[in-house]
Amino acid sequence: MTLQQLRYFCVMAEVLHYTHAADLLYISQPSLSYSLSKLEEELEIPLFDKKGKRVTLTKYGEEFLPYAKRALAELARGQERLKELNTFATEIISLGFIYSSSFSILPSFVEKYYEYMGSRDTHFRFHQGMTGGLIEQLLNGTIDLMIAGDPEIDSIEKVSIAKQELYLAVPNSHHLANRDSVSLSDITDEKLISITHDAQIYRHLAGKFKASNFTPNIVFEADEYSSMAASVRTGAGIAIMPRLPMMEDISLKLLPFADKSMARDIYLLRYSLHAMSPAVQKVWDFAKM
Repeated sequence: MTLQQLRYFCVMAEVLHYTHAADLLYISQPSLSYSLSKLEEELEIPLFDKKGKRVTLTKYGEEFLPYAKRALAELARGQERLKELNTFATEIISLGFIYSSSFSILPSFVEKYYEYMGSRDTHFRFHQGMTGGLIEQLLNGTIDLMIAGDPEIDSIEKVSIAKQELYLAVPNSHHLANRDSVSLSDITDEKLISITHDAQIYRHLAGKFKASNFTPNIVFEADEYSSMAASVRTGAGIAIMPRLPMMEDISLKLLPFADKSMARDIYLLRYSLHAMSPAVQKVWDFAKM
């Protein structure tokens, strides 16, 4: 017994006319007759009673019809459910992001995307991490996209989505604390607390230092911004970092740089060797606008 046979049976049971049923099914009348006769052979019962040109359902056919209809209806519902699940799955995007983007850049980007789409049907799964770890996840397909600085890897495509201004964090009692802005020349003799070499922002700042012929007096490196901020509070040194909520207190002063090129670009990144799902493609296309 096949789905095709059940479908042919249900249509024939409704119209009770071979020519009309064949037309509705877009098949020839002989094909319809053959298929129904094979179904009757398998069931070992007659489903239709043919008297001249008049066709009626037998008592067996009448008994079998609601079961056949329910079977086809259940399969149709199952097919629709699979379509729903597939549609939902393709609308889920795994998005990695660096910590410093989570307070303004990430939520702003996602909100603008929802506004552009006119709906919130796209579901994001967020993964926070360091740039190096996120890059590994991007390459192995654990995440679809990521928001971070430029990793300078040829196989990773990038689209700039924001500028992240960098500030000089100093204790409130520091001699530079009352300045409106600073430059690298102002901190030539200062002890500098740096983020670890593994962070992209380290490479960004190293490039800026080299271009300005500035040699930083790095006293130690921290694994995360919270450690840097804590060290600045204790007077161990000063630090260059993005503005983060952890720094909004009276013990720290954030000074902008007069040279606005100290800011860094934040990108939406993807691995060029991975095919994009329709949902990921929409986000990528939006970022490039």
